[in-house]
Amino acid sequence: MVNVDGRNTSIELLAPAKDRTCGETAVNAGADAVYMGAPRFGARRNAANSVADVAAMVEYAHRYQSRVYVTVNTVLLEPELEEAVALLGQLHEVGVDAAIVQDLGLLEVDLPPIPLIASTQTHAHNLEKVQFLEAAGFSRVILARELSVAEIAHIRAHTTIELEAFVHGALCVCYSGQCYLSHAVGGRSANRGECAQPCRKRYSLVDGRGKVHSSGHLLSVKDLNRIHRLGDLLDAGVTSFKIEGRLKDEAYVANTVTAYRRALDACLDARGEPRCSDRISYAFTPDLDVTFHRGYVEGFAHGEEKMAGLDAPKAMGVPVGVVLGREGNTVEVDAAEPLSPGDGLCFFATDGNLTGTCVQSVVGKTIVVNDAADMTPGTELHRNYSTEFHRAVKKGVQRRVPIRMRLDAVADGLLLTVEDSVGNRGTASWSGPFEAPRNREQARDRWKTQLEKTGATEFVCEEVELGHVETPFVPVAVMNDLRRRGLDALRQARLQSIATLTEGRRTETPCLPEVLDSTYNVTNSKSEQLHRRFGAKQIARGPEAGGPIDGSRVMISRYCLRRELGSCLLGPPGKSLPAELYLVAADGKEKLRLHFDCEACKMHVIRDR
Repeated sequence: MVNVDGRNTSIELLAPAKDRTCGETAVNAGADAVYMGAPRFGARRNAANSVADVAAMVEYAHRYQSRVYVTVNTVLLEPELEEAVALLGQLHEVGVDAAIVQDLGLLEVDLPPIPLIASTQTHAHNLEKVQFLEAAGFSRVILARELSVAEIAHIRAHTTIELEAFVHGALCVCYSGQCYLSHAVGGRSANRGECAQPCRKRYSLVDGRGKVHSSGHLLSVKDLNRIHRLGDLLDAGVTSFKIEGRLKDEAYVANTVTAYRRALDACLDARGEPRCSDRISYAFTPDLDVTFHRGYVEGFAHGEEKMAGLDAPKAMGVPVGVVLGREGNTVEVDAAEPLSPGDGLCFFATDGNLTGTCVQSVVGKTIVVNDAADMTPGTELHRNYSTEFHRAVKKGVQRRVPIRMRLDAVADGLLLTVEDSVGNRGTASWSGPFEAPRNREQARDRWKTQLEKTGATEFVCEEVELGHVETPFVPVAVMNDLRRRGLDALRQARLQSIATLTEGRRTETPCLPEVLDSTYNVTNSKSEQLHRRFGAKQIARGPEAGGPIDGSRVMISRYCLRRELGSCLLGPPGKSLPAELYLVAADGKEKLRLHFDCEACKMHVIRDR
């Protein structure tokens, strides 16, 4: 990538890819890069892809000068290091542009020259941690989601490493890489790609005497949406704008990427900075409320806000109407939005639980659903699946690279020059002898017609210029061959000019504490070796490698239940809550103690057993 004063100036919209289909959709919708899972060692185990599929994704993305990053972002146990190294070698061979990793042991082994991105699982939550990751040799760091715009700007002012920030999608209630709750209660480690999401369960907040002060999905936070903060993040120095969602479907990818592509381009235009120049068309209007979300927050972008989705941990969609009455599964609805067969509806049943059903038919205000047992008059309905929107999305999004062609006369022949909008150029020539055309105008028209036929390629020809040339008569096959070779030459030139990540450089300046607890997630000898290089002398092994969970603390969160419930000890007077507080799971199987570190503005969740 282009660098100015050591800093990257190429802005990237980064999209998730559960598989090749989602990845190609993301590229078509305007993503500058996609990230997808490797066959193993990804933090989303259910989003793994074969090396062959990754290779096909690379080939497709590179046509549009988009990049492909692959996640190898779990901690690694000692026997797994060799396999991980071999896997990264395979990924390098198929042309992957970077690997996203968590285990710092990978910086101590012999890897091919593949750029490494520090996963959000590395807990890059402050300047000191980012400086360490830069010194360790990473090319880019994915910042903790909890960082404010001001904190990101502070990090930018004191580092030169590329900064990647999440702008949309699901939020973990805990700092990424610092959550051991799933591992502690069920043996499924988030740092191993197996999180069971116990944070999305229902809990009661109780005091030491067992009195209930609140109940609901107390640890389930809403989803991130920073589409209106892109300009602030640009100004703060963010290089890559990341959409979460490696388990999401194609409609989610198409919708979010299209929305953010338009918003980011508008910000870049306003600043006079380069933006996506490709021509993108789609058969739907992007609407972030339509596809999966749990309600939206901006996180800690500019301070505190209510973040919890206390009522439900699932996607409710948008309000569409109120039940007027029902008979069996036939329901009369005062609909604010038109409904269609196949739509998914959700609502809160009389027991307070979120439930759902599917629309079978629609006639005016009357709908027939699969199950209307809990649809009492006055029930508010939400649509969490829109048949019409998904139908429009399935028509696809299309991305074409605009090009110009020029045909000139050269010694003993013709020269075709093909150029894209950012200056990449390819040429092809054809030698004579040629016959003079019987009708010059017809000959020129035929040349233009044939040259601009780019067909099913990634290119769209916006202009054909016939320079100082007497357009000769040649068979159509000759014109087509000249065009094909010109496009191939341009394609190769574009492949050679794909922006690459800045090479990471290790400095090995001691910058770590001498004593590291288990939250540093050291699970193998190579990781321990690297941490010792940077000043650590006493290193606890991570829980996945058999070490104890530090202080039985299974979660560290910037999200705070006291603040959420209006009882912040540092804020204005509000709801009174006792000092001793616990979370009790709805099934009664877990009781978690809460500790509030008000000086650091963090909440700790502790499992005392």
